Amino acid sequence: MAVLVLLLYGLAHAYWAFGGDGFPFGADDANPEYSAFEHVGRDRLAPWIAGGFLGSAAVALLLALPGRRRIPARVLMGASVFSAAAEFCTLADFRILGNLVHVFMLKFGAINWTVVNQLFAVVAVGLMVASAIIYQRRTSGACTGCGRTDSGAGWTSPEAAARWGRRAAYTAVVVPLLYASTRWAWALGIPLGISEELWEEGKKDNLWIAGAALATMGALGSLLTLGLVRRWGEVFPRWAVGLRGRRVPLSLAVVPATLVSVLVTIAGVSTSGCTSREPSTTRRTTGEPRFRR
Repeated sequence: MAVLVLLLYGLAHAYWAFGGDGFPFGADDANPEYSAFEHVGRDRLAPWIAGGFLGSAAVALLLALPGRRRIPARVLMGASVFSAAAEFCTLADFRILGNLVHVFMLKFGAINWTVVNQLFAVVAVGLMVASAIIYQRRTSGACTGCGRTDSGAGWTSPEAAARWGRRAAYTAVVVPLLYASTRWAWALGIPLGISEELWEEGKKDNLWIAGAALATMGALGSLLTLGLVRRWGEVFPRWAVGLRGRRVPLSLAVVPATLVSVLVTIAGVSTSGCTSREPSTTRRTTGEPRFRR
């Protein structure tokens, strides 16, 4: 699957590199002021992106081939990590997360061709990273599903995982609540951590109300994280009509958590200086800093 998706997207960029219509990045971005390549045209950018995705398709193919390989595992793993990092630091940004919020609010107007392509790129590279993880487990003799070995020792052993997993779950609950507390404070009229001028600007557009709503969603999601270390996260509770007493599928917790963590990481990377974008005024979509060159 990873090979096919990466290959098709690489060919799409090759099409754009040869003059095809619909290139979504750089100067052709729907909102170029948010792009790391705001002033880079299709003729220069599309060939590089095409080469990157076609190269990633080749790496994914090597990861999927059975038997022994002449290329060291570290080289293939390193290429996968480099490809993911390059995509996260250049093509994807906070707009994916912001548009996801709009989807939950049944507001689809902000979704544009650039965001669709950003999401597709993230999925493509994510499939390659998943292939790399399975490859590493397979070549090291570990279980391809959980990563554990026959020895049962190390950080993946049930005893060790129970210890650090509990700490990680509690941390994952506390950190979003700290974030949410600032947004709730702004909505209540307390300019916690920001200037009075910035708070007044956001108040005029009801920006802090939207930010508080987003923070509340994050807080509720963080509380669900407790299900990873609580009984109700393993077996559906009594009030779950039709599911009471059944085991909670592992994918029900892992898939949404992975999706949100990846999108939050991308948003964090795009605001941390990985690209040349710098915070300025306010972004009116999710109550967070807006960016410009």
